[in-house]
Amino acid sequence: MRLQLGDPPIDADPFQYFVDSLRFSGAGSGTIKLYSSAIQDFLRFIGKDPRKSTTQDLINWINSLYSRQGRSKSFDRRSRTSTIRSYVIAVRRFLKWLGVNVKPPIPRARGPERRALREEDVTLLLSKCRKLRDKALISLLVDTGLRSSELLSIRVSDVNLEKMTIIVKETKNGEERIVFFTSRSANLLKQYLKKYKRDYESKLFDISYQALYKLVKRLGNKIGIPWLRPHILRHTFATNAIRKGVPLPAVQRLMGHKDIKTTQIYTHLITDDLADAYRKAFEAEKEAPHA
Repeated sequence: MRLQLGDPPIDADPFQYFVDSLRFSGAGSGTIKLYSSAIQDFLRFIGKDPRKSTTQDLINWINSLYSRQGRSKSFDRRSRTSTIRSYVIAVRRFLKWLGVNVKPPIPRARGPERRALREEDVTLLLSKCRKLRDKALISLLVDTGLRSSELLSIRVSDVNLEKMTIIVKETKNGEERIVFFTSRSANLLKQYLKKYKRDYESKLFDISYQALYKLVKRLGNKIGIPWLRPHILRHTFATNAIRKGVPLPAVQRLMGHKDIKTTQIYTHLITDDLADAYRKAFEAEKEAPHA
């Protein structure tokens, strides 16, 4: 879905107009947040009318991004390049919308490293949850493959316990979708809602992303997986769905991917399964006694 942003204003603030146009055209909250952060940072750096921006301005800004993020312990090399690439693409689109012809270098990001938990890891992870809320939350992430932002945007009214479905309204691409969950999550959610008496229109989980990240990280350390973070549970869902034979287009819909090529990346996570099946078949053939 290509967003229709219209023409830039003649005498209004181009930044605010651009952000409003993103929102009105159906961009997801994640996209709006990224574009806002990137453009604001660029505007603060150049300190002038963006219509007078040059390619050199963007190059200087990109250098400053690398310098600042290089001093931050919150970013490793891979995530730093990926973030800067996203920022540059956002600002380039903003300037193109303004009619400014610039051609900055686009940092090339390596493909994201994708890992997934095994089913026994998931079972162990759930056993380490002390709170009912935490267990329901983790179970739902594994069952649905929701992004963290999507999970934290869900309201009680979006959940149908009988059909075991959730309507996800605040998505990355701005398009609603339905996800499904298992009876395990349904039972946990029933207990959770009964215990905490959440209002029908309130958020299902009253927790910030930072708290969610720390929770998952802490649980990961408990089961000997220090690299665990919320997005790994999304990878786990995709991998398990493909492993269980769910058609790739269906996984794409469930994940909310615009392009099936993004979904196809997860197929490499089941390479070990294919290798095991191959070795069992062909090595067994070699070991079989000859007539």
